[in-house]
Amino acid sequence: MQSILARLRDTGQPLDILGLHGASTAFLLSRAVEALQRPLCCIVPADDQLEVLARDIAFFSRVQVLTYPSYEIPPYTPLSPDPATVCARLATLHRLHDNQAPAIVLTSAEAVLRRVLPAVELDRRCELVLAGEETDRDALIASLVASGYQIVEMVRQEGDLALRGGIIDVYPPVLDEELAGPLRLDFFGDLVESIRLFDPLSQRSRQQLTEAVLLPASELLFPPADGRAALCAAVDAAAEVHHWPGREALALREQFAGGQRFPGMEFLLPLLYGGRAGLSSLFDYLPPRTGLVIAEPHRVEQRMQLVRERIAANHAEAVGRSVPALPPDDLFLGVEECEQAIGSRLVARLPHLPDPDGSLPVYTVPTGDHSLLAQEIDLQRKKRGLLAPLADRIRTWQEERGTIVLACRSVRQADHLREMLAHYQLQSTLLETPFAAERASGPGVVHCYPQPLSRGFDLVDERLHLLSAAELFGDKRLQARRRGRGVRPEGQPVAIDQLATGDVVVHRDHGIGVFQGLVNMEFSGQHGDFMQIEFRGGDKLYVPMDRLHWVSRYQGLTDQEPRLDSLGSQRWQTAKKKVTDAVWKIAQELLDIYAQRALRQGHRFSPAGDLYRELEESFPYDETSGQAKAIDEVLDDLTREQPMDRLVCGDVGYGKTEVAARGAFKVIEDGWQVAVLVPTTVLAEQHAATFRERFAGFPVEIACLNRFRTAREQREIVAGLASGTIDLVVGTHRLLSKDIRFNRLGLLIVDEEHRFGVAHKEKIKKLKATVDVLTLTATPIPRTLQMSLLGIRDLSVISTPPHQRRSVKTFLARFDQLVIREAIQREMERGGQLFFVHNRVQSIHRVAETIGTLAPQARIGVAHGQMPGPQLEDIMVRFINHEIDILVCTTIIESGLDIANANTIIINRADNLGLADIYQLRGRVGRSSRQAYAYLLVPSLDHLTADAQQRLRALMDCSELGGGFKLAMNDLQIRGGGNLLGVSQSGHIAAVGYDLYLELLQSTVADLKSKAAAGGPKDGLADLDPEIKLQVAAFLPDSYIPDTSLRYHAYRRLAAAGTGSAADLADLEDELVDRYGLLPPEAQALFALIGLKQELRALGITKLEQAPGSLVFSFVDRTPVDPQRLLALVQEKPTRKQAAPPARLTPDQRLIVPLAATDDLFARIHCVLRTLQGETP
Repeated sequence: MQSILARLRDTGQPLDILGLHGASTAFLLSRAVEALQRPLCCIVPADDQLEVLARDIAFFSRVQVLTYPSYEIPPYTPLSPDPATVCARLATLHRLHDNQAPAIVLTSAEAVLRRVLPAVELDRRCELVLAGEETDRDALIASLVASGYQIVEMVRQEGDLALRGGIIDVYPPVLDEELAGPLRLDFFGDLVESIRLFDPLSQRSRQQLTEAVLLPASELLFPPADGRAALCAAVDAAAEVHHWPGREALALREQFAGGQRFPGMEFLLPLLYGGRAGLSSLFDYLPPRTGLVIAEPHRVEQRMQLVRERIAANHAEAVGRSVPALPPDDLFLGVEECEQAIGSRLVARLPHLPDPDGSLPVYTVPTGDHSLLAQEIDLQRKKRGLLAPLADRIRTWQEERGTIVLACRSVRQADHLREMLAHYQLQSTLLETPFAAERASGPGVVHCYPQPLSRGFDLVDERLHLLSAAELFGDKRLQARRRGRGVRPEGQPVAIDQLATGDVVVHRDHGIGVFQGLVNMEFSGQHGDFMQIEFRGGDKLYVPMDRLHWVSRYQGLTDQEPRLDSLGSQRWQTAKKKVTDAVWKIAQELLDIYAQRALRQGHRFSPAGDLYRELEESFPYDETSGQAKAIDEVLDDLTREQPMDRLVCGDVGYGKTEVAARGAFKVIEDGWQVAVLVPTTVLAEQHAATFRERFAGFPVEIACLNRFRTAREQREIVAGLASGTIDLVVGTHRLLSKDIRFNRLGLLIVDEEHRFGVAHKEKIKKLKATVDVLTLTATPIPRTLQMSLLGIRDLSVISTPPHQRRSVKTFLARFDQLVIREAIQREMERGGQLFFVHNRVQSIHRVAETIGTLAPQARIGVAHGQMPGPQLEDIMVRFINHEIDILVCTTIIESGLDIANANTIIINRADNLGLADIYQLRGRVGRSSRQAYAYLLVPSLDHLTADAQQRLRALMDCSELGGGFKLAMNDLQIRGGGNLLGVSQSGHIAAVGYDLYLELLQSTVADLKSKAAAGGPKDGLADLDPEIKLQVAAFLPDSYIPDTSLRYHAYRRLAAAGTGSAADLADLEDELVDRYGLLPPEAQALFALIGLKQELRALGITKLEQAPGSLVFSFVDRTPVDPQRLLALVQEKPTRKQAAPPARLTPDQRLIVPLAATDDLFARIHCVLRTLQGETP
């Protein structure tokens, strides 16, 4: 390779370099930049190669790597590109224009063709902000809005801007990977007091910065409002030249004049910058000495040709439909223009095969790849173990005095591999990247690096062998990562409680009413915020903010509206009493079950063995903290004497199946059988496919028993279960039939138990008496239910989304056949499948016909809830088995389906669906490591209702996984939660609402448990909610948190903190100061009140009120306060300064303490409380 680098450096003549395998392209690029001391730009055929190549280059060099992706929106479609992609492109363009140091730019064939905004305009719109310096705040906001930032309530993705008093949150394009993330600018007037990086999930600050450069968030930059006459003239001229229809041209003129961006505007970019001549290309941004390298030139050429054909076809179609469109040459580089730009900079081409028509000198680098070695490792794994073939090869290379490098995924994997190599008497060492040949030169030593490489290669002439652990072991983990206690907890996403005016709510004491919003009122001469609830007959109740946790959103088991209560009526108290009585019975039953379970003996499985460890290693991803904990808990249960009865809860796609797979494999390893019981045939097929894939290469016999098996196949499966030849069976309720006999059943896994009927549940209960049971559910179980079930059924909750899943790129567009056709074509080109959601059964077949004409090559199926069950299942199973490419369906797919190959979803009339529905539908795609796309189609973007606009905007913001929106449970999930406690309870849940029912159950179980443990009743202080009436203004002003939903959410968390610890309250205060600025006096008073609640509860004080000249403390009957302390307060002598009467105790358990007009209110209260606690004031 050295001779080729020398040739490139000395002659300056472009070459064809053949023979590169694996990651040797990255190796060549990193060496070429160092040898030539000039920037390089490498063009690859497709965008999905950019990330892999960038990571490989980082293994070999610390040189700056910039990626420049394509927009991923088809030409001439009314779609806006993904904000993250726009910002990545603008960041690269700015860094190229601003940076003269050698760098490697990676781009794709499609990306280089598009013209971009001129460099002078990009530079002019950059903003430099310095901490400690003055910046005109209003001018900065106006500049950011003009530069394409969108004002939102909470910053979540690139291009977002949120304003809160003196704080500006902004998410600019990332110029430094180490400082990636949104920024929080804290202003005092026009002085920038601080600049902080913050986490978009938890919204908490994480690092202070001294300065920040804010680039534009869009290429579409309008001139100032007073300078748009030329822009309007350009639109008029284009309309005349290209014969655009008058109405469309006029609408376009108005949008440009008003500075209004719209989807598809990217294809009118030349109008903003004076036509084609005013635009630049990526080549214009490259520093003057940049050399160009083309990887796989034949494929790059093919791709460019394909893109150009698509551009021409889509332009012709747009013109045919009288849609305003500029000619392709105005937007994209022509063939000659592109060839000239490439030819003048070309340094090398890297073809796989010699080009018979090529005119460049050809040089070959003799490299080898490791595909045969990977095959050999896989084939011999069972006989000789994982590393034997690799050890043989390493010894051969060592005899030839070769240098051997092993790229591992992490330090942990490197350590484990080194340990395994030592068993084969092979020495190894651990080095830090980047790889340097001189450091890795020791003979007879394997040099391990804790950074991955996509694929390995051999440089034959240099006797250098680079191995990729990911390639050789199929991306298998050689040791599961075990998280120690010192690991930093993952930032909890900020949840938003969606409560809209008009929602039905439940007040713990007054019953069911309607939420009318937050109101600020004057009460006892002080202002405060109250929640207004309207009851039957127009009665209104104003709930103070410290009592907000007494109110919950009403969630019944059906869509039926509940009957509202009248304030002060007996009906609510009667209903609540009935439910409380029923809850006592249920709690008693649950505790009986728990007691019986503790006495029962089950089979104790052995600790995990070698085969289990191998399965663990074959999981290609890092477990999330929740998943790792759930796996450990299941294994602990299996190795205990008592039978397991564990419930694993987690959102769809959060990794519950892997938890079940680990448990099942442990049982099979010990020679026992596993039955997986699922509610539908579709899920049975899906689970069977998942388990087969997961246990591939292991000696496990898997069968699937459902109505898709013939009578003969069913008989064979039944016989196999009885004889013990089948290790794991997946089936529907057919598994509960009398003819099924297991040879040695060790574990029953039940998926979505709440979807089985009562009779089937009884049979499951009988099975539970003898075998270990693991139940999986995607139903989001509220914390109240988690608590109530603790100790009755063991519970594992997986609340962290898997890191390997990418966010779903979401596009909002008006209904357009070109958008639909391009979306289908893009997905089918990569061998994927699509969902097309149309939620009207009457017209669904007509829509399927339309899609058939747009994509004649596609196999299309229709699915909706009014079909007969067997027919619907047939369609779903065909889709799972990839016999159907496009499933046109209603929202029936929103629960349960998990198809890794379906990565595009098109949702028609998205404006008619609720936020929760769309969020769940979008969750059907993005189940693999592939990029997923969601297209939300609406009839018109101009006539959306304000509500629909807000909903869809929230959804676009929430494209990140685990974006943290608390979305309302749908009916099925609520029904499921209710059934976890038994069918008989559905009436009681409907009477008082889901949350309050579970709260009652939780407190009852806790009460019974404490009685059983202590042999007497509990003191009841934990349930005490002290009432505080002080003459202070204590609320969160709307000037501090302007958005009502965010303010309501802050209030809810504050009210909940009143029952928590002082540390929780301090943490919440830190968070509010971080997100919204210093607390105003009213907010400080509110925190002081909530803090008082915590202290009052511990002392058994039910009420604290401020009377004229005194403070009144009311105690519970059996107060925990030492009578001597009360006596000390009463006997306290007044001082000269304070000639007030002494404190006194009344017969009705009230302590009245004098309060002088000059006293600091809170200081006086704390003085009394410290005396009651036995501390010296």
